[in-house]
Amino acid sequence: MAAKTLDQLLGELRNLGKARGRTARITDAAPLIARLLTACRTLGVEERASGFAFRLQGTTENAAVFSITCVLRHAAGIRGLTTAEQAVAEQLCEGRTLAQIAHLRGVSANTVKSQVRNVFRKLNVESRVALVRRLCP
Repeated sequence: MAAKTLDQLLGELRNLGKARGRTARITDAAPLIARLLTACRTLGVEERASGFAFRLQGTTENAAVFSITCVLRHAAGIRGLTTAEQAVAEQLCEGRTLAQIAHLRGVSANTVKSQVRNVFRKLNVESRVALVRRLCP
């Protein structure tokens, strides 16, 4: 089997980004990202509540510039949040509404509202946008 070019790897990563099922995307993306890292330089690193985010930039064989943001999460998850609050925070990062989160988790919308308030308080953010900037890649 021929080695994949960086252009092919980026195409596969774009397709994974559109796929459903967050766990499958992460598992499938890991080897692709590892291959991309060999051709990248670091643009920046920042600490987030969930871990560290770093932005990389590289150039493909066709001289196209690309950048990718990777997040290394703390092994214990988002510090200070309960398991339920971590799950709600991840759903918010994926752009889901309170009603969608409640339906997916099998709880009431009021329970999700309470969990969102707790997440905002514990992470010292005041909006979804601030939460996404702090937690999400």
